[in-house]
Amino acid sequence: MNRFQIRTEVYYGPDSLRYLNRLSGDVLIVTDAFLAASPVMTTVTAALTGARVTVFDQVQPDPTIEVVTAGYAAFLAAQPQALIAVGGGSSIDTAKAVHKIALEQGYRSPASTGSPGAPPGHVDFIVIPTTSGSGSEMTSYAVITNKATQSKIAMSSDDMYADVAILDPAMVITTPPRLTADTGMDALTHAIEAYVSLRHTDFADAMAEKALHLLFEYLPIAYVDGTDKDARERVHNAACLAGMAFENAGLGITHSLAHAIGGAFHAPHGRLNALILPVVMEFNAGTLKVTKDPLSPTALRYAQLGRMLGATTASTRNQVLGLIAIIRHLRRDLEMPERITDMGIPPYEFVAAIPELARTALADRCTPDNPRPVTTTDLEALLRFLL
Repeated sequence: MNRFQIRTEVYYGPDSLRYLNRLSGDVLIVTDAFLAASPVMTTVTAALTGARVTVFDQVQPDPTIEVVTAGYAAFLAAQPQALIAVGGGSSIDTAKAVHKIALEQGYRSPASTGSPGAPPGHVDFIVIPTTSGSGSEMTSYAVITNKATQSKIAMSSDDMYADVAILDPAMVITTPPRLTADTGMDALTHAIEAYVSLRHTDFADAMAEKALHLLFEYLPIAYVDGTDKDARERVHNAACLAGMAFENAGLGITHSLAHAIGGAFHAPHGRLNALILPVVMEFNAGTLKVTKDPLSPTALRYAQLGRMLGATTASTRNQVLGLIAIIRHLRRDLEMPERITDMGIPPYEFVAAIPELARTALADRCTPDNPRPVTTTDLEALLRFLL
């Protein structure tokens, strides 16, 4: 028996921030210092007409255990009826971890919430993404960095689902092109990895397919012209759909490798996914020429996506390679790196780190859902393909 679920209520489209008008009492916003001083925060707080707002703005990229601890201290000081994450994946993941700790410690809101029908003591958990990529607003996952071990900890818990996600295109209209590309390719990787995951379902497939249609059509437009409101809204929706897909189907070793490299070298997650994805697809499909592997059953899944996106050649192998070529073409259009050294990572440091990176990736929680089993030797070989 399988299960598909969407636990979070979604408000989307222009003016969806009006949802915040219903909140009252004390509200804690979790965000970073840049957003806290930006017009985005002014827009959010202006919608909280009936609330007393406290802002925790210490979130950093790749949030650490220490940042989560500080966020929880701010939560206890604010005693909020609602917790709102405003930002990209880092702010959302920090808020998720804070929310989980609060529930584990038995925190109960001292007053009623703004949510109709919410039980006494319930804390509204609301997520407002300001990037179109992580899909974190729809998932029970968070990734927190352990500075002591230079590793990323992937967490999952029902306590980390948001009650409400607000997808207002006004929140992403000023996203810089580089961040638009990075986060957009993160969403694309979510959709593709969910589609071929061992846990894929018809329901997750449908969301992954729609996300890919939207991303291939509208991500290049949003990258070139960030003021295109329609493109921004469609890419924002696509990231959310991809989040729904991988929440239910899982991911794969593209993310495992990106987590490992990101933890060691602090490289942008979406940019790493864009770099790693084509190599992993060839490994999963059995189309890497140097290994001379037989075509795998997963190749049929990639070929379906290839045909959907215009790779209409006759053979399954060529449809897979056509899909990979389409992804690489999009990556070039978004002016993204094609080698790990293009990301400013010294090649000698990367080569020296490969054994440990492979061990870390093998232990990552995304690895078991990859459609092809892997060993540390496989992962080491894939890491060398990135040079």
